[in-house]
Amino acid sequence: MREDILALVYSAMDEVDPLGADGRPLEKNPDVRLLGGEGVDSLTFVNLVVAIEEQIHAKFGKSVVLVDEEHLAHQEHPFRTVGTMAEYVEMVIGKS
Repeated sequence: MREDILALVYSAMDEVDPLGADGRPLEKNPDVRLLGGEGVDSLTFVNLVVAIEEQIHAKFGKSVVLVDEEHLAHQEHPFRTVGTMAEYVEMVIGKS
């Protein structure tokens, strides 16, 4: 299932076409930073999350909310990298 989720996240990245802090397109790689340092700006992050939520709805028929205050408040939030985002998406889909 992890590969399917990564493909879903990559598809959302294609929709949003996110740029990193250096102005270059984000690489489709689980280790690529999303938030902090070399990651994307906040508006791009929001657009990416919305695109992922839409991909989840289209593929699995589930409506989910990926971002909430509880997860953003943790130092080790699930939005650090593409890989941690994919792990989190897999967990959320499994719960709903």
